[in-house]
Amino acid sequence: MIIKNWMQKDPITISSDTLASEATKIFDEHRVRFIPVVDGGKLRGILPRRDLRHAASWVTATQSIYEVNFFNTRLKVKDLMVRQPITLSIDDTVETALTRGAKLGRTFFPVMDGEKLVGTTCDMDIFNSLYQILGIGKKLMGITLDAEQLEGNDIKEIVQEITLAGGALHSLFTLKLPDSDEKRLVLRFEAEDAERVMSALEKKGYRVVE
Repeated sequence: MIIKNWMQKDPITISSDTLASEATKIFDEHRVRFIPVVDGGKLRGILPRRDLRHAASWVTATQSIYEVNFFNTRLKVKDLMVRQPITLSIDDTVETALTRGAKLGRTFFPVMDGEKLVGTTCDMDIFNSLYQILGIGKKLMGITLDAEQLEGNDIKEIVQEITLAGGALHSLFTLKLPDSDEKRLVLRFEAEDAERVMSALEKKGYRVVE
């Protein structure tokens, strides 16, 4: 799963000289959590909506006319943005995004093609990709097999058995259990009779665990 196939293309951007008050309106209009900051075609940083809200809340809390005026007429995106943000390449995988995000505590990445910003990806984009892989909303059925026993051409045989039992495989993937080295093979498929599919796999010696 390459990130360029799942990212948000042609993202909304903002310049570093944009006023914070104008940036607030852009966030409200587009309902995003982050906006890349681009000057002259080059990525300069990212502006998190959270940081903009914190600045606005602080100004409100001071009840100072001077601070309100400063926020509305002088405070700029470059005063609030995160500089030199961590990025992804269009050739990176979704797995890379997940690993890097978990390690660094990030939920948003600009996606670069060389020095050019070509997209963005966030936790919601990855969630949506998993949503599609799992076939949520398509009334797919699921079976989980013990993957420790799988060898050689087992995957091919599993697909054939599902088809022969009247099923249509939508996706399959391997997961490792938390805090364990045990692996599971998750199957998502369409079938009028899930029990028939499960029985066919069990007869072939595959251990159904869910």
